[in-house]
Amino acid sequence: MPSPNYSSRGGAAVRLIVLHTAEGALTIESLGNYFASSSSGVSSHAGADDTPNTVGEYVARDRKAWTASNANPVSVQIELCAFAAWGPDDWAAHPTMLENTAKWVAEEADAFGIPITKLSATEAQGGGRGVCQHNDLGAWGGGHWDCGPAFPIDRVLDMARGGGRPQPEPKPEVIEMAAPATCTDSDGRQWVFYKGPRGELYARCDADPAFTLGGNVTDAIAVIPGPRLQFDVYAYAPNGQLWSRHAEGFDWGDWYAV
Repeated sequence: MPSPNYSSRGGAAVRLIVLHTAEGALTIESLGNYFASSSSGVSSHAGADDTPNTVGEYVARDRKAWTASNANPVSVQIELCAFAAWGPDDWAAHPTMLENTAKWVAEEADAFGIPITKLSATEAQGGGRGVCQHNDLGAWGGGHWDCGPAFPIDRVLDMARGGGRPQPEPKPEVIEMAAPATCTDSDGRQWVFYKGPRGELYARCDADPAFTLGGNVTDAIAVIPGPRLQFDVYAYAPNGQLWSRHAEGFDWGDWYAV
């Protein structure tokens, strides 16, 4: 989906990876159609939506896209098909978009030798090298406020540092308890709870990697299944205190004393 809206960088070196929200287009195709019109007078290098492992490519990285005013010559830029007014729950509902963005950030950082570091507004406008949002560019970059105050940039950069995807926890060496606690959730998945080599408590769902449940607990004594993938784990701490932790699928609450 190439855009005709680009020009030469004029010899400027790219030092910024800039993240934007599209503020209207909800897919990379509709965003590409908008950038494909010369009458729009704007463009970006790439776009991200909820299509797995896919970004829209509109302007080649060696060319200057037109989306951040004076910052354009030194920036490579992506538009998320999202809105700056989104809150945390809105962003949380689009993990694939965030992952696509992270993968793209990792690729561009590698291509230009830019550190995957979050820049402050002062750093972004003052010659710093790294990643920023459009609002960090201030009036110099056009005076916009995207990607908004709730945008999870730290999460995106953490994924980018790992190659653009969440890194799974390494499967720990686990030792089965004499009588491991088990349950089958309402989706038919088998959960097993283990004691690790240092007494810590781990959980495993089917054949997925095991993960620690944290907290100062060791022996799981009961797992009570509930509706809609919910269940409660009960475990003793070394001091004999009984604790519980509630789960809904893979979303775990905090331990609390019973």
